[in-house]
Amino acid sequence: MIPELQIKGEIQLRFAAEDVRRSQVIAFLDKSRLLVEQTRPAIGKTELRSLIFLTYLRKRTGHQRFGFQARIENVMPERQVNVRQLSQPFLCDLRLWPRLRSETVFVRAFCEDREIRVSDVSGGGTHLVLKEGDCASLDVGALVQVRFVFEKGETTTDGKILQRWMDRDGLRHVRMKFFGEPEIRDFLYR
Repeated sequence: MIPELQIKGEIQLRFAAEDVRRSQVIAFLDKSRLLVEQTRPAIGKTELRSLIFLTYLRKRTGHQRFGFQARIENVMPERQVNVRQLSQPFLCDLRLWPRLRSETVFVRAFCEDREIRVSDVSGGGTHLVLKEGDCASLDVGALVQVRFVFEKGETTTDGKILQRWMDRDGLRHVRMKFFGEPEIRDFLYR
């Protein structure tokens, strides 16, 4: 059994840095095998025997994300996938594996008319890396508006600062959650 991973617990299956799929645990088959719900896009026969990284939140440790290496063993017709655990769970710092790559359609982001660096973005929020003078109010709980410019257009998204920290290089990092159903999802997922 995997510590704090529960039936119906949400997990993420990471096939590649830009291919992360949500699922949930259906059953534990034995100490190292579990049955998970089929994902969208669906896991097919081509992904059989694929090495993936399975991550989940451990609430007992302050909502830290843990994960382990796994292998897709079988895809069943009942919208279920058999996964085998290959390593012991360990604390994951997913900021080291951003989903944005230079070949994505993402172009630029602006806060208060100053260009800012985006380390990661999804339909629910973003991870920003800021230099001195970027975005005036960075307090946790502050409301911020960020404008994203893509090859196919632009959108402005409102959000709330959830976390901020300074890395060892002196750069300020901010984690922001978007409000409602932001239009940015149309640029990222369609």
